[in-house]
Amino acid sequence: MGKNKTEFIKKIKSFNISDKIISTFESIDRTLFFDPFFKKEIWGIEPIPVGYGEKSDNVEILAKMLNHLNPEKHWNVLEIGTGSGYSTALIASMTARVVSIDYNENLAKEAKKRLLDNGFFNAKFFAGDCSDLDDTTGSFDGIIIYPGCLHSPYAVLNLLKPNSIAVFPMGPVHMQQITVYKNIQTDDPFKRYKFNETCVVPSIKGEYGPSNPGMDIIVETE
Repeated sequence: MGKNKTEFIKKIKSFNISDKIISTFESIDRTLFFDPFFKKEIWGIEPIPVGYGEKSDNVEILAKMLNHLNPEKHWNVLEIGTGSGYSTALIASMTARVVSIDYNENLAKEAKKRLLDNGFFNAKFFAGDCSDLDDTTGSFDGIIIYPGCLHSPYAVLNLLKPNSIAVFPMGPVHMQQITVYKNIQTDDPFKRYKFNETCVVPSIKGEYGPSNPGMDIIVETE
């Protein structure tokens, strides 16, 4: 395992990301978040099945998105796309609080148990369609959305505090760009957006995806 993790971290370093993000990847044990059946894949960067027909994030895209977000210790972060909870643990270790939402309630419940069992008590979990979010979940210093959005996820961005940022893939289903949105006052709304690396990721479910129905509710996991 040591050799495999060493190679994994070496690959992470090749993505040209900050030492803070690299150290966070070093500190989280990936084996806690994936089925042992996939032990040969755990220290790779490609997506791994997490159950219910879903897969984890590509590690390179995840690392670059976290690097663009650059969360601070005092931050309250919203994460869309909980998956196995691995990315949630990464964020939880860097911030004061993370609220994570997954479309699949079973994934959200299982991720919650993994994080609580491993000492991450600053994460809260919900299931549902992120287009139904409102300010009852709070306001956020940072937002990260892993699945691809066809267009700007306005309801989610409205939860950002002034001068805070969101990171999400945006664009057509065959190719998105990692987009950084900054909630600044400006007469030109396009100045809020910066488009970065291209990527191909699964589309978000709900209003901001291509044709997926929304769930109409946000449910806190038990």
